[in-house]
Amino acid sequence: MRIGIGSDFLEYIPDLDTRFARLKELGFDAIDFNLCNTNQPWYRDQKEMERFCAAAKAAAAKYGLEIFQIHGPWPTDDTTPESREVVWDYMRRSIYACHLLGCKYMVVHPQMPSGRVKTVEDPEVAKRITIDMLKFLLPDCEKYGVILCLENMPFRRQRISTTDRIVEVVKEINSPWLGICFDTGHSLVVYENAPDSIRLCAPWLKVLHIHDNKYDDEHSFPFFGKLDWDAITKTIAQIGYDGVLNFEVRHITNKMGSALREACIAAGVASVKQVQKMVEDAQKEVAG
Repeated sequence: MRIGIGSDFLEYIPDLDTRFARLKELGFDAIDFNLCNTNQPWYRDQKEMERFCAAAKAAAAKYGLEIFQIHGPWPTDDTTPESREVVWDYMRRSIYACHLLGCKYMVVHPQMPSGRVKTVEDPEVAKRITIDMLKFLLPDCEKYGVILCLENMPFRRQRISTTDRIVEVVKEINSPWLGICFDTGHSLVVYENAPDSIRLCAPWLKVLHIHDNKYDDEHSFPFFGKLDWDAITKTIAQIGYDGVLNFEVRHITNKMGSALREACIAAGVASVKQVQKMVEDAQKEVAG
């Protein structure tokens, strides 16, 4: 089974060509391309977006890496109609970028009209605004052949965070251009049972964000937190998921120093490949 990693994992390597070469050397097959930061020039200049995406696509192709999914704008201000108008326009631009990259899937977050931490939101208001956002974006998805993947979130006060509410939204819209990104670590933070949540969203599951947590949204490598990886990998195999095992882990920085940095990379990649092996072993059991 193919394994993927966020394009910012080795962020200490500024040149994409060099970074992608290193990711291939480490054994990765696919990229989760990060387009979160809307302060970049390509979000304001279409020509710059086209240039940037062409360079990234060429670098990935050079090393046989598939850009399997991208991550759309985050963090965002969803608290007013005016701020949402700006963010939704950025999301349209990232759908176009997804098309330019030759990528099929774009991950988006549900809307948070009450912000992230200040108050317990009204889940029905958040649900309605999230549905409005998705319906606004779906014509562009159909135009460019991009499937939006709505992600479960780690915010306990944001009641639309949980997998069951994400499933509600996706079922209500019922579009071939809308699926789900399941995030293992986020599921733990909101006290879900990850295997049960994977089974719940299985009919719409398109992409994964795989990482571990202890108490908060730490984005640690598997086995560095509290999740039950034996149960998770068996469930992934049992539902017949055949996409990329994509790992959304904290990026590695220069601040560590080269020796510690390489040790962290080695340990992280070993944990990734252990999860890959566990899924493949479970697939063999399922196949009989």
